[in-house]
Amino acid sequence: MNTSRLPRLAAGIAVVALAIAGCSSPTPGAAAVLGDTRITETALTAQVQTVLTAQGKGLDTADAALTAQTLDRMVKSELVDMLATRAGIEITQGQIDAQMTEYDTQAGNRAEVEKIFLEQGIAPSQIPGVIVLNLQANALGLQLAPDADAEAQGQAVVKAITVLSELLETEVSPRYGTWDAATLQVGPAPNDLSSPPAG
Repeated sequence: MNTSRLPRLAAGIAVVALAIAGCSSPTPGAAAVLGDTRITETALTAQVQTVLTAQGKGLDTADAALTAQTLDRMVKSELVDMLATRAGIEITQGQIDAQMTEYDTQAGNRAEVEKIFLEQGIAPSQIPGVIVLNLQANALGLQLAPDADAEAQGQAVVKAITVLSELLETEVSPRYGTWDAATLQVGPAPNDLSSPPAG
């Protein structure tokens, strides 16, 4: 059975582009700030620890890549959710269940689905959130470019999120990285950021 599509489906939202405006530091205690919305360091840590627990790793395991990936997804989820709310898009539990069933069919069973997602740094309990994110993005694409093909719809969503991100002056705390304009993802922290003393 071909399961190669599943990782692409799970990670598909990564192509959604986000731009960052300004370079000032976010509010203390915030991992990211999107206008009046804050993603707290506590919330980010909880999400990362959920993945580490699912992977059978210690909660104190240092994993900068997982942290950056998780924050990247959290910021995109907030931006897409804002756009979806403004557009009157609501995702039902039935839609989430249907997508999960499709994943089960593609992978063969739920355990395999969870394994594939976990390999991408997404815990089983976080899968519904990823599904909502993808469904919202797809619905936005249909609204923004109803007569276009899937690729053009995706580009329309990218543009809408980029504009919103700029309007909100989205910022990521330097301790977690920076928005990389080339890859449109959370990249490494600035080289000129002083490293904290080893403790």
